Amino acid sequence: MIEINGLEGVHFRLPAASIPAGELAAVVAPSEPCAREFVDLLLGLAPPLKGSVRLLDREIASPDGRARLALRGVVGFAAQAQGLVGHLALRENILLGVGYHQGFAEESVDDRVRTMLGWCGWPEDDARRAFLLLPEQASPFERSGAAWLRAALGEPELLVCEDLFSGLAPDERRRLVGASVAFQSEKPSRGSVFVLVNDRLLEEIQPTSVLYLSRGGDFRAET
Repeated sequence: MIEINGLEGVHFRLPAASIPAGELAAVVAPSEPCAREFVDLLLGLAPPLKGSVRLLDREIASPDGRARLALRGVVGFAAQAQGLVGHLALRENILLGVGYHQGFAEESVDDRVRTMLGWCGWPEDDARRAFLLLPEQASPFERSGAAWLRAALGEPELLVCEDLFSGLAPDERRRLVGASVAFQSEKPSRGSVFVLVNDRLLEEIQPTSVLYLSRGGDFRAET
């Protein structure tokens, strides 16, 4: 699914790495700037200084604008801080992708939202009340849950989660990880990447593979 070759950014280098389809991978970065840069490169939002990132056998940083847009259409991004629009209620944030970008009406995705709320262990009545709040009014779990729902409703092939667990209780973290596992199990070609700033949550996430980044360019991968 993801092939990284000779990747060099401002904060790190990766000689080579591979995340096959069906993996739930964790990427552990030593700092927030390192994690942020890695996510930007993975999403094709910034070109690398050197090297390449390929997703589904296609170059993410392609000079072809249509090709880049097509790839972004199969990648979902969920982040508690960066993933929500501050002046929109959680409900509007959740529907932003499928409503504005894909043209689906709210009613057409209502059953899918109920299914995903079940995966998250989020009672529907509680969730619907939270959906009326602005991000700054919501709890960390409500923000993270809304960000995850918005990304997953786009039915991406790759789900990238960054800073999703800040301020969450262990049970809340497990619920979001469980939702990602359930979402991924629907389609074997899907994959998930959790980008973390340290490795203290690896035991809870239980990824199938782990990539460690470092400022000095040292790299190791575990499966």
